Formats: sequence, C-alpha cells, structure tokens
Amino acid sequence: MRGLPVHLLITGAAGFIGSALTGTLRDAGHTVTALDDLSVVSPRPRPDRLQVRDVRSLTPADMEGIDTVVHLAAHKSVPRSFEVGGFEHNITVDRHLIHTFAASRARRLLLASSCEVYGQQIGALAETAARAPRSPYAASKAATEHLADIYRPLVQAERQIGIVRLFNTFGPTEDPDAVVPAFLDAVAQNRPLTVEGDGSQARDLTYIDDAITMLSRILDSPQLLPVVNCGSGRSVSIRALADTIIRATGAGTITHTAPRPNEIRSFAADMRLFNSVYGPVSLRPLDRALAATARGRTGVWTKPIGARP
Repeated sequence: MRGLPVHLLITGAAGFIGSALTGTLRDAGHTVTALDDLSVVSPRPRPDRLQVRDVRSLTPADMEGIDTVVHLAAHKSVPRSFEVGGFEHNITVDRHLIHTFAASRARRLLLASSCEVYGQQIGALAETAARAPRSPYAASKAATEHLADIYRPLVQAERQIGIVRLFNTFGPTEDPDAVVPAFLDAVAQNRPLTVEGDGSQARDLTYIDDAITMLSRILDSPQLLPVVNCGSGRSVSIRALADTIIRATGAGTITHTAPRPNEIRSFAADMRLFNSVYGPVSLRPLDRALAATARGRTGVWTKPIGARP
C-alpha cells in the first residue's frame, strides 16, 4: 500500500476506530468505501459518503476493485454479550465477511480481534499465548480467528488474511459505555465515577491517535501478519485511572458496584512482534492523552447518547 493510493473497504466505518481510520486513510490519498449499519446510536460525526448497510448484505461483486478490506464492525460490549444473541451476531457477520472475501478478488483482509481472547493470563500477553475467552464476546472473536486460520490456506498465495488484536483504545469520540469516557462524562455531569469491583483490575489503554498510527503501519506493510497485538504495552488499574482523572479534572468522587461476570484481572500487550515488524510507535503519555480526551468530550459529547447504566 505504501507509495501508491489504493481502494479500501472499511466495515464499522462510523464507529470510534473506524471513523478515525477512514479519515486518516483518506487524508493520505487512499480511496475508502466506508460502510456501517448504524446499529450503534452515537453523536460522533460520520464519515462522508457513508454506505448504510449490513455487512451480511455484501457480495463478492461489492469487493470488485477493492485492494484491502478492514473489518471493524462488531457488537463489542463484553457485559451485553452475555445477553442472548450477542455471540451469534458477531459470528454470523464475521463468517459472512470472511467467506465473501475468499470468494472475491480483493487482495487483503485485516480482521479486528480483541485482547479479550487471551482471557485470564499473567504478564504481558504475546500473540503465541493460548486463546482462553471468558465472555461470549471474547469467544466470538476467538471463533473468528479460527475461521481466519481455516480460510487462510484456501486463498491464493498472493492474497492475505491478517488479524489485529486491539487492546483498550480510547479518545474523545469514544462511545460512553467504555471506561475512560464513562469516567470523564461522570465528572462533567457531576456524578460519581462508578468502579466495577474493587478497581484492581488493570487494562492496557491506547490513545486513539497512537492506535491509528499502528493500524496505518500494518496497512502500509507489504505483509499482513497472521496475528499481531495493537496496544500500549502498559497497564493501569481501573482505580488508578479513576484517581488520575479526578486529579486531572479537579473534581469527582468514586463509587463501587458489583464486578463483571468472569472479570479478567489484567491486560498488557506484549508489543515485541509489532515493534520488530512495523517499528515502535512513540506513545502519548497517559495523563496527556486523558487531558486531550477530556478537552474533546465537549459539545455533542456532554450529553451521551445511548449510554447504559
């Protein structure tokens, strides 16, 4: 992709990561067909020329002239995945997309997976670690990875199927059901910051600009890896995150609620594979990234749409 503009298809293009990636790739001179079913209600600005359609309606003909497909569309909520239908939706969509790609003439497919596939493990998580999902959402992503493993040897040698395991990406236009915007919105609305459990659970937090740089590096490379992490390589406890936001904003109190079912104690990405293949990315310090996120959550984001308790 480097050096020559190409045509990409991005699913989930109105989502938090998808909208940012669409804008970055278009600014770099690439043609992007942006697709989203708008099943998530959000005030986030949508990409221009967005096609509103279900991924399951795509056919091989829709991929004619497409070089690279980036599949970001998913129902991503871990708690809501325990409700009937969450697992089944993601599997159906991903199975259709992979099969459609295989039947098309598109050259590359990059599938978004999640750190959740690692489950409960100790230390920095390398791509070679076992998949041990602890939620229906994580199980759906693990199943998608297995499907990629099945289809990869079935396509021609010059065609590629890669997987990127995204860790917790945050930024100004993230939907309010994720932890960082939920905490910032609570401060802005004079509500307590709600910590699930005792707050000792730790997460690998990556600022959106850094995540988009990583994804752009992957897409610029001539070779997609079968699987690669996309994270910061550092973890912070949820209680420490809440304390940092309170210090940074000068406001806020903390309340606790019950822990999530099958809560995972810690996520931290082992970034050695990414760094060796694509080069290390200079990360914005967490306090500066949180400050930038707080500044950006003004205007349309002061009254979150679609937030759940």
